[in-house]
Amino acid sequence: MYLEQLHIQGFKSFAQASRLDFLGPQKKTKGITTIVGPNGSGKSNVADSIRWVLGEQSMKLLRGKKSEDVIFAGSDKKARSGFAEVTMRLLNEERSAELDYPEVEITRRLYRDGESEYLLNKNKVRLQDIQLILAKANFGERHYAVIGQGMIDSLLALSAEERRDFFDEASGVKPLQFKKQQSIQKLALA
Repeated sequence: MYLEQLHIQGFKSFAQASRLDFLGPQKKTKGITTIVGPNGSGKSNVADSIRWVLGEQSMKLLRGKKSEDVIFAGSDKKARSGFAEVTMRLLNEERSAELDYPEVEITRRLYRDGESEYLLNKNKVRLQDIQLILAKANFGERHYAVIGQGMIDSLLALSAEERRDFFDEASGVKPLQFKKQQSIQKLALA
């Protein structure tokens, strides 16, 4: 599964709808995309938007204090946004995600009133559904491939349990843990 496109609107410094296209895998190479710009241009906000759409819940990791902090707060020339929305399009030609679609779109939307929603190919789903699909494809919100500014320092400062969670996801055992947790919940209800 490869990141193909990112649509960002109302998220942090992205007041206007913006689209970023990423080079997909070439014949024998996987391609590398870099985001370059001066300080304050929003480079870290792009990485934050990827983490956020993948389900990141920690406002500390998203460099905020409350969930509303991810919504564009306004400027001298632009009114504040009423919502933040990020849509990530992933190439799924190899069917890494167990979905019968060559492309998978994941959308996360948050409104100022606190209401939020997740969409998978434009259908409303739960965060848990997205996390399970991504975990099975070894592509998650804390996956080793998404390392933002200051992430190395925070990894070193994690507790033993948090560090284990990080490495469990990176090693691909997260889908098994999801299944185990669902089984435990079903047993508890029976």
